[in-house]
Amino acid sequence: MLYTLLLVLLTGVSASQHALHLPEPTRQLEWKDVNFLSTSDVHGWLLGHQHATWPEPNYSGDFGSLASFATHMRRIAQDKGVDLLLVDAGDHHDGSGLVSSSSEASGKAEDIFSMLPYDIITIGNHELYHYEDALEEYRNKGRWNGRYVTSNVNITIQAEDGSFQSVPLGEQYLKFETDQGRKITAFGVIFNCKRVFVRISIQKPSKLAKDPWFLEAIEEKPDYFVLAGHMPARGETSEFTPIFDAIREIHPKVPIYVFAGGHTHVRDCVQYDGRSIAVVPGRYLETVAFTSSSLPQDDQDGPLDVARSYKWHTNTSDEQFDLPIGKNISLALLRLASDLNISTPLGVAPHDYFLERHPYGHPRSVLTVFSDQVLPHTIIDKERNGTRVIIGNAGSLRFDLFQGRFDRNDELTVSPFTSKFLWVELPAGLARNVTEQMNKSGASKLLPSEPTTKLEEEDRVRRIYNDWMTEQWEDYLLQGGNDHLYEQEEMQRVFREDERKIPKKPRTMGFVTKDSCPGKGDDIEHYPVPHVGDQPDFIQTPFPDVNDNEIIDVVSMDFALDDFLAAVNVLDPTIDLKEGDMKSYADGLEINVVFGMYAKEMWQAGL
Repeated sequence: MLYTLLLVLLTGVSASQHALHLPEPTRQLEWKDVNFLSTSDVHGWLLGHQHATWPEPNYSGDFGSLASFATHMRRIAQDKGVDLLLVDAGDHHDGSGLVSSSSEASGKAEDIFSMLPYDIITIGNHELYHYEDALEEYRNKGRWNGRYVTSNVNITIQAEDGSFQSVPLGEQYLKFETDQGRKITAFGVIFNCKRVFVRISIQKPSKLAKDPWFLEAIEEKPDYFVLAGHMPARGETSEFTPIFDAIREIHPKVPIYVFAGGHTHVRDCVQYDGRSIAVVPGRYLETVAFTSSSLPQDDQDGPLDVARSYKWHTNTSDEQFDLPIGKNISLALLRLASDLNISTPLGVAPHDYFLERHPYGHPRSVLTVFSDQVLPHTIIDKERNGTRVIIGNAGSLRFDLFQGRFDRNDELTVSPFTSKFLWVELPAGLARNVTEQMNKSGASKLLPSEPTTKLEEEDRVRRIYNDWMTEQWEDYLLQGGNDHLYEQEEMQRVFREDERKIPKKPRTMGFVTKDSCPGKGDDIEHYPVPHVGDQPDFIQTPFPDVNDNEIIDVVSMDFALDDFLAAVNVLDPTIDLKEGDMKSYADGLEINVVFGMYAKEMWQAGL
């Protein structure tokens, strides 16, 4: 029996990227009896990555490109007489402007997402933070043609007789046959997320594994099991083990394929035993995972031989690659972007500003721009004209900000959240120490083993992802790498070199996958993206030049209110500051509009 795993970079070429020479894969795919394409944590990035700063061009394919690619791959599978299943592990909400620009946007984006027929699809925690979002998924689950499986998620709805009932949000499990006649039993599972709406319930995976309906569902022997789960394949938030063990107790040799919604946004692969593999494909439509496996017989023993390998893999030309399904999806995405008014330029960013490539305080750090320029210029309360300092949550920024055209989609990509601002009067001597105290005891430093708030969950995701990125960069430096190659001008020069010159080392920036499965996890090798790991959880605007005994306004984001109150009370317990002491600041202005406000005022040159 042979499993193969390949993580394929999404390098579909959009019109704006045709001037760039994109790297090509270095080896062909290894097709076997059973093959999978899997995605996760797309977070609304259906338009693809549209900027020219590396490594963004590597991920320039939109969801229409993926649809054309998947359709070509299904044709190849049919020609070969093998299975090819498309699997997604959730987290479609909270990200780009396509899903975060209005309350209706995410549902409209889901309609387009469902134009590509997935074989197995499950839910993520970002679809469960608001009851209206979860209810929209429940009411429209038919768009997935019976393949939306949420084995441990229930939603409370009002029945026709007026009573309230808790029902499965999607299908509890799937049983179907492939085109090749193979029987599949599939489940969709999410980790035990604490921060969901009161009318949404998540059953612990450990309890699910003992539930009578689950045990009945796994009693019949399929050709293989598929677990689509929104949680990592391993680590502190992975809860696949009890489900895996329950299946193994009844079926010790039936293959189990696990497609984990990284949740933590990393790329990973691990084998739980000789007849299983768990694959984590990454985030933001940057990568899609290809996994292939031969199907063994029960009387076959021995360990698995595990190995690895858009348009390039389909053996098509530019004219042949884009199929009607892909063109229709791309057109629908552009129409939705126009309807949502997220493509109108707000300004022209003068530089690239990175979230993690530079330390806080560096002029090209987006955190520095946020604290030193954006917040002071935009967070203004006309009724509070006195001296103030604003404390911001670094976790409210989600992505880099790139040089050039800046629109509403870019703004929501950088910060899709709806945090507002609150204020209280404090002595300047105390106020100047609040941010430092918040960072000393911030959520990511003293994170509980089971986060109970959205802030804690988001901080955990950010911490795990940052550790993963830091490890790639530090390994590169330990091997003698230099960061001078990461200057934008140098990267562009290297990429314009004669393509006939075969480089001895990777010449493009990107992710470097290292995991527990044998072989290479990337079909295109890269230098890692520079990464500064120890970033603060909280930042502040420049502190005013005042005496310590002067009373000033201290402004905090409501998303981090608990951290703010705790810090103030640690510094001076006699204050006993409570939530009720805080007042609304800047007329309820939300964080997801401030970069656009700043661009309209300060980034108009070149527009």
